[in-house]
Amino acid sequence: MISSTYFLPAYYLEPVLNNTQPYRFTTRMIDSSNKNRIIDYKVIREVEITYMGKRKELFVYHVLTTRVRIESDQTVKNKKLLKENIFAFGIIVLGVNEKGEIVKVYNLEEMENRWNKRTQTLREHNSGYEFEYFVNDIYNVLRNEEKILFFLNSRNMFGLYFHGLFGKNDINEIPKKRVAAILEFDDVTVTEEIWIDNRSPEFIITAQKSSDKYEKIISTNDEIKKYEGKILYDKNNQLLDGFLEIENKNKNIKYGVSWVG
Repeated sequence: MISSTYFLPAYYLEPVLNNTQPYRFTTRMIDSSNKNRIIDYKVIREVEITYMGKRKELFVYHVLTTRVRIESDQTVKNKKLLKENIFAFGIIVLGVNEKGEIVKVYNLEEMENRWNKRTQTLREHNSGYEFEYFVNDIYNVLRNEEKILFFLNSRNMFGLYFHGLFGKNDINEIPKKRVAAILEFDDVTVTEEIWIDNRSPEFIITAQKSSDKYEKIISTNDEIKKYEGKILYDKNNQLLDGFLEIENKNKNIKYGVSWVG
């Protein structure tokens, strides 16, 4: 059983109404597939998350990306467009369920209109097949709620904050198991195992060969050599820090989120 000192049996991450909390999200990838040109690439996003109250059964959050930095030891192709990609999803109003999963985007039409206006400006200085592919790829996500929910729940976006690990039934299933996709490894899926540390308010995340399905995937794809993470809260259920490190033969990826208030 989870100690009552820390997590409550039910979802209890409801923050103070209209209180904006600043977080820093990072994704760092080291790609060593070419031994003569190892790439160290990092994306850092400064994000403000504001709880806006409940709408029916969902918790509503306003998520604002205020700054994006891209760092690399190599020249980054289309660096400005990569930032545009992130800012296309920079102002979002989300509906979150009792488990802490993003299940609704309330301002999809507004986001699409904003991207349409931004595209017109970008076309003044950009053209060609790659640019049109970039523009249309974002449109395809914005016009499909299923795609945008998958994207927003990924670790590349907000999956370490809205991680879906809370709910009334979580304490009865130790470890909690779920299938997760690794986008950077060609959507390879693994079976995550999430443990709750009774000594401190944190989740411990690993991936084990815990099912035939996982073992089959491992045998037909690059072996996942490391899959380790942790999500730490304070005693008031305020997220303080989270990370997940994934590694195979050629890539090492570290996702992180930190409260910077």
